[in-house]
Amino acid sequence: MGKQELKRKETAVVSPNGEGKQYEQTLTVDDTCLPSAEELTAYQAIDPNIVTFLMDVSKKEQEHRHKMERDKLRVVDKNERRVFRVNWWGMFFAFLSIVVLVGLSGYALYLDKPWFAGILGAGTFVSIVSIFVKNDKTDSTKK
Repeated sequence: MGKQELKRKETAVVSPNGEGKQYEQTLTVDDTCLPSAEELTAYQAIDPNIVTFLMDVSKKEQEHRHKMERDKLRVVDKNERRVFRVNWWGMFFAFLSIVVLVGLSGYALYLDKPWFAGILGAGTFVSIVSIFVKNDKTDSTKK
C-alpha cells in the first residue's frame, strides 16, 4: 500500500504578552516490507543478494497478510451465520408460541371459558404489541 502520512500543526497563544507555543506532529506509517529504492541500492552495495532476500521476505509477508485477512473474514462470516440462525429460531419459536396461545384461547372459548380466553388473548396481544413498540424504540436509539 505504501506510506501513509498524517500531519497536525497547532499554534496557541498562552498569555497576553504574546508568548505562545507551537505544536507540530507528523505520523508516517509504512505498511510495505520493502525499503525505498535508495535504501535498496545502498543495501545492494553491501550485499548483492540482499535484494532477492528482501523480495522473498516481502512475498512471504504479503501471503501472511492475505491469510490473516481471509481468517478474519471467515470468523466474521461464521459469526453472521450464527446470529442469523439464532434470530431465525427465535422468530420461529415466537410465531409457534403465538399460534399455540391463540389456539388455546380459541379452545377456551369453545369450552365456554370466556374469562380465561380473554386473559390469554389479551396477554398474547399485549406481548405482540410490546415487541413491536420496543423494536421501534431500539431502532430509533441506534440512529
